[in-house]
Amino acid sequence: MKIDGHYDPQADVAWLRFDGYDPSSVIAEETEFGLRELSAADHRLVGLEYWRASERLPAGLLEMLPAPPVGAAR
Repeated sequence: MKIDGHYDPQADVAWLRFDGYDPSSVIAEETEFGLRELSAADHRLVGLEYWRASERLPAGLLEMLPAPPVGAAR
């Protein structure tokens, strides 16, 4: 499984995207940690967005994630 991710330390938000992620067709559901993103076609989990990521995810993981591209849509 391919996993793509980014971490924005200023916003303290981390994004993890899995195979099949298509931002134009995901269904986002708010959770206690941020957002869970599902494929509109089959409701498979294709992404996670963590708010207050530094409180919820291991520091080592956040250090491994690159900053989001400039101008990237979430």
